[in-house]
Amino acid sequence: MRIGIITMHKVLNCGSALQAYALQQALCEMGYESEIIDYRYEELSRPSLKARVIAFFRDLLFGFPTWRMKRKFKAFYQHNMILSKQSYDREGIVKNPPQYDLYITGSDQVWNPRFIGDDVNFLLAFTAPEQRKISYASSIAASAISKEWKELYAKYLSRYKAISVRERSGVEIIRELTGREAAVCCDPTLLLARERWDALSARSCCKVPEKYILVYALSYMFDPYPEIHGMVDKVQQTLGMNVVFLQGRAKDVLRPGAKLIKSAGPEDFAFLFKNADFVITTSFHGAAFALLYDKPLIGVVDARSEADSRIRSLLTSAQATSSLYDYRDTVELDAEGLLGLKGKREALDGLIQESRRYLQENLPE
Repeated sequence: MRIGIITMHKVLNCGSALQAYALQQALCEMGYESEIIDYRYEELSRPSLKARVIAFFRDLLFGFPTWRMKRKFKAFYQHNMILSKQSYDREGIVKNPPQYDLYITGSDQVWNPRFIGDDVNFLLAFTAPEQRKISYASSIAASAISKEWKELYAKYLSRYKAISVRERSGVEIIRELTGREAAVCCDPTLLLARERWDALSARSCCKVPEKYILVYALSYMFDPYPEIHGMVDKVQQTLGMNVVFLQGRAKDVLRPGAKLIKSAGPEDFAFLFKNADFVITTSFHGAAFALLYDKPLIGVVDARSEADSRIRSLLTSAQATSSLYDYRDTVELDAEGLLGLKGKREALDGLIQESRRYLQENLPE
């Protein structure tokens, strides 16, 4: 039984790389051989010339962290993933599709129309209708599919033997498009035991303070700056700890008691979450790793928008809704209150068990 996985595995984003790695490892633990189809999709939006020039000089100022990060990602792919021998682009995968006994659309935002548009290869359009295909925790990360894509998405989603999504909002979208019920499964990173991530994090060479607040704030879904700085200041003052900004912004390096890490690879990502004492994040995978390592966290969202429910769905499943804060909110908790912002492990374990059951029921014996 050969399984082919299609997902966003080569985006320069630690969460994307780690979720692809985790799904392949979970399948291996279940006794299945798999390959990640080395598919290079075309991003819909490209930076302007001005943005690329600014990015170059910013990289120059910090010693080319993007170049160093790319080296770490390349090494991670080579040493930790089994990829298809052939790489494919959008046209090539249709002309010469890879052959497997089962195809899985993996997790990450593989069905988000904002990113893939009409690239239905993530919907396994390159496979024959009769070939067996399922999805695992695929993320739509949108409140709806626009009219221009509905017919296209419905056509290919209807060919799946089984569908699971990562957010509860995806269940309603799948029902609307296909009339079918989708399961809600946890992100693949949560399928692996903590010891597996410990082993990966042990390869990191990051230097961090003894106790620190980890801030991982991305801005591609919404921009939490500058408001999030007030939240960070309040938590730092209350807990009396240093702050480590993962990615962050150039001026974060000038903040008192702060360290900025701009060139983290996947191993560094696991290390930073494992050793953090508190987490503030706008990232879905940031929240997932905080829960995995039982860290107190603030999951920062844009409460005025329903377009992205990823963190809300995850923290609700883990019974950690008290950790949800709008990026404009003021944090009023004392140290004890902040350190109590955790999920309930038994609730998270229940979701993990249901997710494993979904895979077991939909993978051939």
